[in-house]
Amino acid sequence: MQQLSFFQDTETYTSLARNSFSHDGVCAEMARIALDERYAHLLEETDKFNRQLVSFQANKTEVLHSWMKYREGFSANLVELLIKELEVESGDVILDPFAGSATTLLEAKMMGINAVGIELLPHCHLAWEAKSRAFDYNLDELRSIRGLIEQTIPPETDEKFQHLKITETAFSSQMEKDLMAYTYWFETLDVDQNTKLLCKFLLASLLEEISYTRKDGQYLRWDSRADKIRKNNKKRIIQGKKPLNGINKGTLPDIKQVLLERLNRIIIDIAKLKNDPPLLSHQNLIEGNTLYTLPTVAANKFSAVITSPPYANRYDYTRTYALELAYLGVYDEIFNLRQSQLSCTVENKSKVGKLEAHYQSIGCHNRYKQILDIVESNLALAEINIALSKRNERGDVNNRGILTMINQYFTELTFIFAELYRVCCTGAGVVFVNDNVRYAGEVIPVDTLSTNLAEQFGFIPHKIYVLPQRKGNSSQQMGKFGREPLRKSITIWKKP
Repeated sequence: MQQLSFFQDTETYTSLARNSFSHDGVCAEMARIALDERYAHLLEETDKFNRQLVSFQANKTEVLHSWMKYREGFSANLVELLIKELEVESGDVILDPFAGSATTLLEAKMMGINAVGIELLPHCHLAWEAKSRAFDYNLDELRSIRGLIEQTIPPETDEKFQHLKITETAFSSQMEKDLMAYTYWFETLDVDQNTKLLCKFLLASLLEEISYTRKDGQYLRWDSRADKIRKNNKKRIIQGKKPLNGINKGTLPDIKQVLLERLNRIIIDIAKLKNDPPLLSHQNLIEGNTLYTLPTVAANKFSAVITSPPYANRYDYTRTYALELAYLGVYDEIFNLRQSQLSCTVENKSKVGKLEAHYQSIGCHNRYKQILDIVESNLALAEINIALSKRNERGDVNNRGILTMINQYFTELTFIFAELYRVCCTGAGVVFVNDNVRYAGEVIPVDTLSTNLAEQFGFIPHKIYVLPQRKGNSSQQMGKFGREPLRKSITIWKKP
């Protein structure tokens, strides 16, 4: 592999480094300033990519990738660009330790490159199974299914939607009956198992569209017509409180309409894909938690890493994707799923004890201690922890869980950085897409802090590309601490 160049015709702007991290200088900030100064020569702004490229937006019209809306993911175009820039070739193996809807794996498949992903959430595995079989579907059978949907009203069933508490009344009673009728009908059709899997995926992918909910970052927003909102507002009025204003999604489509629209798109995509199949390659999506899976993977296996971890933004995927998880029967396991995620919400409990037990069980307790020592000796992370604690004492922190969330987030990422160094081949390029964040007036430089932690294990920092469009901060923070544009970054490291 040659030295990475990534984008041409760009200029390095050392002004991208910050000289202030604490609003009004309330807390110590010299360690964070020192990090930005240390890596200022790596910060480079370019207009060759934008917010659409590092989000799902660019996937909305893409063949195959548009089958499922996964707003937390990045685009296929970004993966393709990175694969080419990292000079990954056929025979190499790419790793995505936070695979999400498997964009990295799918794009590798399209380019004839081997890939491995790790992902915790069941609906992401369903999406991978459905999309990865694109070349195996029988188009005639899919067209036959389309005709059946057009001409048939599925019989009613006694099967009920197994709601989680937070999804109750997400559908009108008739919509829920229709959903379960189609679910049962598809399961009983005499069709290929691949076709049944695709039908299940189709229904899972349209739940938000036919519901009274809308995904909105940390939670689901609710339409005012949902029984949950109406009953709650009746109680509030009796108590003399103002009713809550729910959203209005307008006229909801019926399931038949959405099924036909999506199936038509899929049939068109599959026909295109079959006309130009890629070179044979192998991809595998491992179900599990990256923190516990990576330590068991063989060393020196991967030629590149392309990933985007959950951001430290309090988003809880088990809530935003609660409908999909409930539909797939994830009921008793929902708490464990929530706690198993990378600590990016205020509810996550420390995983340090479990990590220690895991490393002991695989005979690597010394490695565990070495990694933890690096976390605990990092000056910038210590400064951030102290700053957030001081802000909390001042009453600036709206949820004390933010303090533990941030410390746990970087602790867990550090374990992942250590394992990535071990499992990567010499010369491998590692790409992380992430956002800087701000809490209680304290800016947390995720990009430079992650780079600093990764460097402790031997990675050579290569570049921190910064999007021209800056990330804003919450209206609550702007009201109290003013607006503070934050870097959205693509960090690139290399294993020597």
